[in-house]
Amino acid sequence: MSESIDINELKAGKHETYERMFAGFYVSLCSYACSILKDSEEAEDVVQKTFCLLWDRRNDIEIRTSVKSYLYRIVHNECMNRMRRIKIRSQHDRIYADSKDEQTNSTEENYLGLELDAVIRKAIDTLPPRCREVFVKSRMEQLSYSEIAEAMNISANTVENQMAKALRTLREILKEYMTVVWLLFFLHELNR
Repeated sequence: MSESIDINELKAGKHETYERMFAGFYVSLCSYACSILKDSEEAEDVVQKTFCLLWDRRNDIEIRTSVKSYLYRIVHNECMNRMRRIKIRSQHDRIYADSKDEQTNSTEENYLGLELDAVIRKAIDTLPPRCREVFVKSRMEQLSYSEIAEAMNISANTVENQMAKALRTLREILKEYMTVVWLLFFLHELNR
């Protein structure tokens, strides 16, 4: 199948080539994703996302192996990213549940934390789109620079530059809130 796919036709926007790829690989990619995720709906989501990204980024595709290997690698990486996000989400849920049970934080500390959280989210929203996406993938999804580079189809240097830009910008925006951060840290240490 991969021998009959001309990537240049896909780059040129030929729907027939895209449809041949979809028809030729969809089922086997879904099976592969399901073997990793153990969830057929999640697997189909991953494969559909893969084909959507393939079409959206068709002009930037650089395939150094076969089309089949390329597609399987994208699906594999997306499955790993999903599993990582699920793990992080469950850790956050567990931490939240633990902190909810303890209820040791004072009302003032909770208020300051919520206010600071809102300010940080607002500051992140002011970042340029690509910069924000890199920052979120690194700090919230906890992806490595190389994973971010691969997921966004950019170089690791670009990821590093975007992170540096994001941190510089956020530091500048949030400098007046550093006192609140130290206060929260101090209150947390007193409650231990």
